[in-house]
Amino acid sequence: MRYLIAILTTVVFFTVNAAFAFGLTDNDYNYLELQKVEKDSVFLRNLSPKEQAWLHALINDEKNKNDPIARAQNVNDALTQFSANQLWEQKNPGQLWDAPRK
Repeated sequence: MRYLIAILTTVVFFTVNAAFAFGLTDNDYNYLELQKVEKDSVFLRNLSPKEQAWLHALINDEKNKNDPIARAQNVNDALTQFSANQLWEQKNPGQLWDAPRK
């Protein structure tokens, strides 16, 4: 019984931590370099944690694991949206694209 509880606790711990993790992994950066987005670009450095998590999820989406064209399109669409978000924030200093207006 204790062994089972220990296993379940470990599984829950790693599941919860993975769900709240954000950021891009080395594999994500490798994929983005193939898409002509450099790892040290200002664009990637300015992504919010929410955008990084979203991009990571799109790059690693199991639904598109065997469809590189769909995965590339989803990632490209997200990068286009993130670029628009950054441009909006530059035009609206002190505000964030995803925050309610003050």
